[in-house]
Amino acid sequence: MPDHTNETRPVPRVVVQADDPLTRDGTAAFLDRDERVRLLTDDELADADILVMITASVSGKTLSAMSRANQSTGGRVRIVLVADNISEQQLALAVNHGLASFLVRPYTSFTQIVVAAVEAYQGRSALPPVLMNMLLDRMRTMQKNEATGLLPVELAQREVDVLRLLAEGMDTVEIASKLSYSERLIKSVIQTVVKRLELRNRTHAVAYAIRMGIL
Repeated sequence: MPDHTNETRPVPRVVVQADDPLTRDGTAAFLDRDERVRLLTDDELADADILVMITASVSGKTLSAMSRANQSTGGRVRIVLVADNISEQQLALAVNHGLASFLVRPYTSFTQIVVAAVEAYQGRSALPPVLMNMLLDRMRTMQKNEATGLLPVELAQREVDVLRLLAEGMDTVEIASKLSYSERLIKSVIQTVVKRLELRNRTHAVAYAIRMGIL
């Protein structure tokens, strides 16, 4: 009879990114010793199943990194984010970029990160109740908007570019620098889109563009 004792189950391939080398290297060293995951280097991100991101504060830079990871893996990678907190807008954008689980940094151990990575690989997500409620409230708001019969409209390329960078978490100063426009023009573009589409604010404009397939 064949011996199956040495057969192994597939394990998630994990990349770790963090704000500082100490946190990154310490987390990576722990994961590298755990047989439930296989650690990859940052250069191997395109082959990763899970990206563990550790940061004190979620920023536009964090969301841009999530967006790049999502694009480089063809939308396959699932992200475990470990941070002190996250806003409603950031949460919505992070989910759009592949967020699977959010762990509150001060209360998270290395073991919990491994468990979250394995569960994300298996298709399960973990969000604190308060964040889950925020996400559900946003979904309900979007469903109400759809019930009003909103239809997609044509946007100028500059408007699409601005909305896309907003979706990546950039502020108006960063967008102006990225597109080589003045901040005043960027604000004008956002206000024009919000007014023309009869939306509430820039967050609503980004959500609308994503829902309609514009982004």
